[in-house]
Amino acid sequence: MTTDATGNGPGEGAEEAPDSAVPDDEQLEEPSTEKDPGEQPRAPKPDEPQADHEAIGIGVTDPPSPA
Repeated sequence: MTTDATGNGPGEGAEEAPDSAVPDDEQLEEPSTEKDPGEQPRAPKPDEPQADHEAIGIGVTDPPSPA
């Protein structure tokens, strides 16, 4: 018997997966996350300094001089 690149032989695709590999309908209806969206950890916001230049199109210009 020969196998393809996925290691499956002829006629052994996802349609014929063993029952243990196929999740129940109840499992498919449940969300895949363990935490509620409000409980997810947030990355700290970086302290970014103000830019000392202004991008216009694909070029860069100096900021306007104070009068």
